[in-house]
Amino acid sequence: MGGRFGDTMSSQMSDSRARVLLRIPAKLKAKLIELAEREHRSLNKQIEFLLDRCVREGKSEADGPERARDARGKAK
Repeated sequence: MGGRFGDTMSSQMSDSRARVLLRIPAKLKAKLIELAEREHRSLNKQIEFLLDRCVREGKSEADGPERARDARGKAK
């Protein structure tokens, strides 16, 4: 399957990206921009990096003895 978007369907699938509209407080955005600049990433890449790390760490926490926490960090 040639074409302008890639040589194979598998290469298209492995690099597929989803758009997400995210509304966050302006102060949080400013902090994320500062962090991204310090780490030489775009804001988008920084958010992706942090979300990925959070999800990976969340999986390991589910296996551990810690109790689940709600969005405010309080134990459920």
